[in-house]
Amino acid sequence: MTRLLLASVAFVAAFAILVTSAPQVFGCAFSVSPTTYEPPISRSAHLTGLEMAGYNMIAPSNVFFGIPNVETGLRGERAFDEDPYVPPTLLKAIGYIESGIRQSQSGTFGGVEAVLESFDCGYGIMQITSGMTSPLDDGWPSLQQALVATHYLYDIGRGAAILVEKWNGAPEVRPIAGTDSVSHPRIVENWYFATWSYNGFTGPFAAIRSNHPASPSYAWPRSGFSCGALDDGYGHSYGDYPYQELVFGCAARPPSVSGEQLWDPLALSLPDTEDPLWGEPLSLETWTACTSGDSELACANWDLMDMPSPAPAHFDPVERPSDEAAEGAHGDPVLSVSHTSVDELATTVTITNIGQGILAWRADHEQEWFAIDKQAGVALGSDVICTLGVPCERDATLRITIAPNLAPTDGSFGWVNIISLTTGQLWQVGVTPPPVTAEPTNTPRPTFTPTAVPTPPPAVIVGDVNCNRTANSVDATLILQFGAGLISALLCPEGGDVNLDGRINVLDATLILQFEGGLIDRLPPP
Repeated sequence: MTRLLLASVAFVAAFAILVTSAPQVFGCAFSVSPTTYEPPISRSAHLTGLEMAGYNMIAPSNVFFGIPNVETGLRGERAFDEDPYVPPTLLKAIGYIESGIRQSQSGTFGGVEAVLESFDCGYGIMQITSGMTSPLDDGWPSLQQALVATHYLYDIGRGAAILVEKWNGAPEVRPIAGTDSVSHPRIVENWYFATWSYNGFTGPFAAIRSNHPASPSYAWPRSGFSCGALDDGYGHSYGDYPYQELVFGCAARPPSVSGEQLWDPLALSLPDTEDPLWGEPLSLETWTACTSGDSELACANWDLMDMPSPAPAHFDPVERPSDEAAEGAHGDPVLSVSHTSVDELATTVTITNIGQGILAWRADHEQEWFAIDKQAGVALGSDVICTLGVPCERDATLRITIAPNLAPTDGSFGWVNIISLTTGQLWQVGVTPPPVTAEPTNTPRPTFTPTAVPTPPPAVIVGDVNCNRTANSVDATLILQFGAGLISALLCPEGGDVNLDGRINVLDATLILQFEGGLIDRLPPP
């Protein structure tokens, strides 16, 4: 009994530094940095992913990771282009400016380590900040946040989607580039304002950084920026250029790895500010006339900054990747976990990918009397390349720690949900409190039969599609992923038809969110 009490004290002390049911977060989505896989240093996998994103091949029907159709046309004549598209070379240059095209913290290429995370909650290759500054799923990182941080493809996909959102901000809240070409997205120079906006559509009144090309903080005239060799005759200091000039210069003068340029140079043109066609829209007087120093950039006359395509204009020659290349990048991950239940004060479970490719996972739980030490990570299939001498653990581990003095004594138990983020496969690890006394007893201990395979429970809980006996935003997200084709099945589809119309779709997801938010009293609704 004494030994048990001493152990209890030790575990309670350690418990404070682990992740409880509502993890303590200081400003970002994750209180513990997730692990991610960084493909080899050649960047061939990264570059394929950036090309896939340009042609909407990462998650084409997903509203978060797929790119929307791009608007074209002049003011009052905007229409959606038929095919979603972003110039892949532009995405490559943005990825290099943001992170050096790396997903992990220290760039351990061909290995597994913590995700690259900036001081302002920017994650991964594309330094995704929007939507990443706080956990969005009842104190846990959402499934989308976990995918951004753990899987380089989805980080890229989200970055491309954000860039299109910036493009589509015109004409309501952004100027139009390409007034001579109906602002066609295939002309790379027409992405000038969208690229500017990716880092912040800021000017001389910005608190941190101005991206206005006429800001007095930037010398004029100035040579172009380069991501190439330091002795190539161009500028290499990031602080000497507005963001869009960094990106355009990097596209034209790419970096090299092992003597090979990462992509074919694309000599993009910047606006000629000596010519009134571009000089007037990009003057500080025009900026001031529109913004009047308003930090929120509220403006009713963005048309003052509309301008023709910088000349000469260029098309991106990068072709659409093959379907086979896209399938290889996605892989076919299959989740497996070493335990179906635990009943010790501390247990380490192993998360394995018995399929192919990268398995991105998230873990969560609702009980307060035990904790887990990670929220998300990756497990690698046998086909994933690990660089010799680089830390590259194919399996992930998750430590479950029980606080005995908090554990229930009424025979109840808990569980840890581990979900494969791209397939929706769910594994539950049952957590049973250890005995409260070391004395022998004939009373049988409570047991838990976990959901380790897709076996629906005997009773249907309306709105519960992941078999955890409750309906919440996780279920709504899974229904949306199912409807978008991102996952192929639901563990408990019987609970998905919330409005009882014989279908499982966005209406059912909306009702679940309304129920969780207290807007309706029960499911199904009256």
